[in-house]
Amino acid sequence: MNDNLPPKAVLINVDDHEPTRYARKRILDRAGFTVHNAGSGSETFRLIEETGPDLVLLDVHLPDIDGIEVCRRIKNRESSAAVIVLQISASATSAPQATAALNGGADAYLVEPVDPDVLIATVRSLLRLRYAERALATANLQLSEKNAELQRVNKALQRSNEDLERFAYVGSHDLQEPLRNIVTHIQLLERLTAQRFNESERQLFSVVSEAAQRMTGLIRDVLAYSGIGREQPVLRPTSLADALRLALENLSEGIAASSAKVIAGPLPAVMGDASQLSRVFQNLIGNSIKYHSPAAPPCVNITAERDFAGDWLVRVRDNGLGIAEDYLEKVFEPFKRLHGYDIPGNGIGLALCRRIIEAHGGRIWAESSEGAGATFLFTLRPPA
Repeated sequence: MNDNLPPKAVLINVDDHEPTRYARKRILDRAGFTVHNAGSGSETFRLIEETGPDLVLLDVHLPDIDGIEVCRRIKNRESSAAVIVLQISASATSAPQATAALNGGADAYLVEPVDPDVLIATVRSLLRLRYAERALATANLQLSEKNAELQRVNKALQRSNEDLERFAYVGSHDLQEPLRNIVTHIQLLERLTAQRFNESERQLFSVVSEAAQRMTGLIRDVLAYSGIGREQPVLRPTSLADALRLALENLSEGIAASSAKVIAGPLPAVMGDASQLSRVFQNLIGNSIKYHSPAAPPCVNITAERDFAGDWLVRVRDNGLGIAEDYLEKVFEPFKRLHGYDIPGNGIGLALCRRIIEAHGGRIWAESSEGAGATFLFTLRPPA
């Protein structure tokens, strides 16, 4: 029978009556325990120091020290406070006496004569409880150590992320000026040498110029992305309609060139940063224009409603190329491009949207299937 106990629990059997002490030891020996006998309180303390027992079976009446006092001292000592005390008596059988023993620190109280099976079952039950407590304490200690280690790792990771973002921000900022010079001088060379070079040579200049301009756009986007991560936005009641209006002004040329249609329902006020939320609309609508279907002009529908948590849920739905289900999460990764360089962009727009929305305390995700348009959804808190 498996009692989930160590193979040899150590017990101290304390009783001033030698025949009783001997008979009880035989019962406990047959049950598989390691048993030490004591006939007095002072002998009990000595054996506790020598053997480090799991449990003490303690008679109430002892020749030198009262058993209840022995129990109290056992529980008050730091070295023995965890030892289980099972108080046993043939004479102190009244309820007040049992209460006094339990109030003195005893873990259980039995009245003699005790049936051997009841005695063994009681001892095993108390030991199971104590071992479960010890296992829980060990698990809690290990959990505490793991949590402390996790906190150290998280702090190191946070420092690493902050250093990386600082590097990206400073590096990108410092790259702008030399790259601007490169673009300017390439364009100047292109104008000065236009008549001297043939079509193939002019094409080479064009490739270099486009690459430099694409790098300029990438650096600008990296600065924007790392800038959002470095500073928390100041959230205040903000009109989503105003944020959308600003985005449409910035996209006016692209909307006109593609004959795009943007249809918006009533949009609420939210807690947010108007400039950053405008950038979210600009990126989402701009993507709808870039990835529109050749079969029809772009059409974007924007609606807002309350979700189950009371936040505003905004939907930006288009009739474009759509996104394969496997890529619905990947599109929010920085620099993730699902198409080649035939479609302009740096693959950071949606990553920037996610960073902005999460900095606002919301979340953003996509719903789509390939060839059936895409819907981008994000949540924002209402004004307090």
